[in-house]
Amino acid sequence: MDEMAAEAGITKPVLYRYFGDRDGLFAAVADRFSEVLVERLEGALTSAAGDDPETLIRAAIESYVSFIEEDPALYGFLTQQAAPGSQALVAVVERVAGLIARVMRDTFDSLGLDSRPATTWAHGVVGMVHLAGARWARQPDESRAQLVTDLVDLVAHGLTGAAVPIQLQ
Repeated sequence: MDEMAAEAGITKPVLYRYFGDRDGLFAAVADRFSEVLVERLEGALTSAAGDDPETLIRAAIESYVSFIEEDPALYGFLTQQAAPGSQALVAVVERVAGLIARVMRDTFDSLGLDSRPATTWAHGVVGMVHLAGARWARQPDESRAQLVTDLVDLVAHGLTGAAVPIQLQ
């Protein structure tokens, strides 16, 4: 809070007066973060609308990972500083997963597939991309393009349908 107040050129009491406490500040940052992220995801998915499902998956994951890459410190603040079960972080996940579930349902319905698991799958995909992205933001040991490709392969093809054959013992 001291660093944020100093960066903003205000005193810490002014910061507390506006946000109430650290949780209030965190909630405001998370709300703004999710708003911008959802706008970007919607734009990416709208651009890929009508394309095959793998292209939609790539558009969504690329958009999310690009967003992380633009400000890894902000992403780290949101993912590492949040208290377990933080309502603000849960709200971000719900907002993003809601968008992904809607796109999944629409895509499945248009292909004549069962859209029932869309909500569960959307949360699973968001969780996977979120955790893989958080690790990558802390330790970027591969290119963004490789991270995106690896995540797309897993979502689009599953473990046994990935480009690299897996030997199960």
